[in-house]
Amino acid sequence: MSNIDPAERFKLNFDKSNYRRMISGKEVIVHCHHYNSRIQRTVEESRQIDGRRLVVSTAEAVFSEMCSHAFLPGDSPEKKWEIAASLYAHLGLGSLDVSRVGQGIVRADTSHFVEGWSAGLGTREAPVCNFTVGYLQGAYHAISGQNVSVTEKECLIHGVDHCVFEIDTTRTEPHCFNHKPYPPPASVAAPQDIQTLASPNVDQAKIIDALVEMPIYGDPDGLIPAFGVYLANMPADFYNLLFIQYVEEMQKVNLHAVAKKLLMADAETCALNTFRGIMNSAEWDRLIAPMVKEPQDNLYGILAVSNGLGWGNWQVVEHEPAKRLVLASLNGYEALGYREYRPRASSPQCFMLTGVAAGIMALVYGKELFKERFGAYKSTEERCICRDDPGCSFSVVSRK
Repeated sequence: MSNIDPAERFKLNFDKSNYRRMISGKEVIVHCHHYNSRIQRTVEESRQIDGRRLVVSTAEAVFSEMCSHAFLPGDSPEKKWEIAASLYAHLGLGSLDVSRVGQGIVRADTSHFVEGWSAGLGTREAPVCNFTVGYLQGAYHAISGQNVSVTEKECLIHGVDHCVFEIDTTRTEPHCFNHKPYPPPASVAAPQDIQTLASPNVDQAKIIDALVEMPIYGDPDGLIPAFGVYLANMPADFYNLLFIQYVEEMQKVNLHAVAKKLLMADAETCALNTFRGIMNSAEWDRLIAPMVKEPQDNLYGILAVSNGLGWGNWQVVEHEPAKRLVLASLNGYEALGYREYRPRASSPQCFMLTGVAAGIMALVYGKELFKERFGAYKSTEERCICRDDPGCSFSVVSRK
């Protein structure tokens, strides 16, 4: 049996050349509870499809693979369950008590997704931890090779003391594998190929280095309270596979255009809430606020933070303060991820970055009450790696 401490297996590997974060063999993206819970709500409450199945099956596929990467030869089943629970907490997803997993019971005392629903979406009749259901199904398969069905019997969102998950070992449906049949595209823009702008006041490298050194991993409760929000290290594969399948399922009922708009709206809301929390945080005051000499410096500071959180190499190409912005995403995780699962697309697929671009402009330059800033800017993805363009490009203009 390996005596390596679980945390040693989850060390962050940051690729400075591409602004990529890797944990346990998976590229991870740091997003907050506002975004994650809203994405879940959008997918699960699209009544024309089985959105809950998409969330569960995607988490099962992705975390079966990620848990397997965290295991070492010689790990016993008990050790593997310890590692799976530790990985869940390290990523900021919450706490898992797996001491009774042999009896078919797992308990959770905290939940990233419950925090998200409670913060902005309120309560709902059904349990909200379907992501955790998929995680447990994936972990069980990675540990034993067995396919199981997990049901959340109690959920913190309903005011109980903990979530309770029951494991059914009589499942007959096959495991949800995380297939990637297509190689990533070769036509990714290099920084020297694009003329970008920078603020003389904002030191992007210093911000990114500080973010990499920050302890962005779960506390004793398995949560990551930072920048005024709850963060989580989510595998890029989870977002990419979920979005692809969601849009495709909605296309079957002629609602793919609606699906894309909903995903972009969630991202715009995310930008407004997440970056507002970041700009009002002690971390911002200590690290970035001293660099802000003009209003547009806030924009450059936010983009540096997003690059440090693993979203990719995002740079300003053109900017007319408060009126217009053109951003280049040289290697965004959405576009590259799409091309790993699907062939060349006929239309852009970076829904998160499209919505976030509009939200950032509204946050930095909006004069209205905060709740009235949504929709103040129109964001359009004009180029996309998914279409074999050499990089992705976003144009943001004021609607006024």
